[in-house]
Amino acid sequence: MSTFAFVLLTSALVAVESVRIELHFESLCKQCQIHTASIDDVIIHGGSESNMEDAGMMSELEMSIDYYGAPDCVAHAEKWDTEHGPDLCYTDRYHLCAQKQGGGSAKGAGQTWWPFVHCMFMNMDQMKCGVNEHCEDSSRFEAALQGSVNLCAAVSGMDGDAITTCASGEEGEELAKESYRRTDKTLLAGFAPAYINGDKLEGADEVWRKTPDQLLYGQTMLTALCGAIVEGNATAPGACKGL
Repeated sequence: MSTFAFVLLTSALVAVESVRIELHFESLCKQCQIHTASIDDVIIHGGSESNMEDAGMMSELEMSIDYYGAPDCVAHAEKWDTEHGPDLCYTDRYHLCAQKQGGGSAKGAGQTWWPFVHCMFMNMDQMKCGVNEHCEDSSRFEAALQGSVNLCAAVSGMDGDAITTCASGEEGEELAKESYRRTDKTLLAGFAPAYINGDKLEGADEVWRKTPDQLLYGQTMLTALCGAIVEGNATAPGACKGL
């Protein structure tokens, strides 16, 4: 075999090893919560009560979630107020620290950090005191945040103390700045785009902010992911059966 042919063969083998999915959300956004629930129900659990391993999708994915924000957002500083309060960027850091400590976007790493991040999204209503914007009382937000972190660490098996240390320090701040820069590059694509192997997922988000269709979003993303996995000659996960 020539060197050129060997390089082509090696490149092909590398190309089919995994499928990359990049998501862009706000950590206290209601529609993002709906999207996260859809991903968890339809993709990660295969539209049923099967566990993550049986659904088989997460082991095939290089997954990441980045967030909307500004690099100069300072946790607990009222000078940088957002729709969801001055501590929106502080909440982002818990998500990002969990991702890093769970292996980041490496293939299959989402199996470790996704349960924590999903749990945080599902608890956002408490962190916003049951309103769309944010808690007026910062002490209520802090209590809800720490309670959510403790719960999500317990159910996911991650180290909540280590995540908190990261989120409240320079590491969390730098992770947030890097994440905001990545999401800034997607602004022309509309709000909360998803990318699969670098291509924007089409068909799921055109009107989702007005009429969030959880089933449509999950099915559209699942179909695209399954197509990418099968195209790469990998064994289709159980979540892809029936498509």
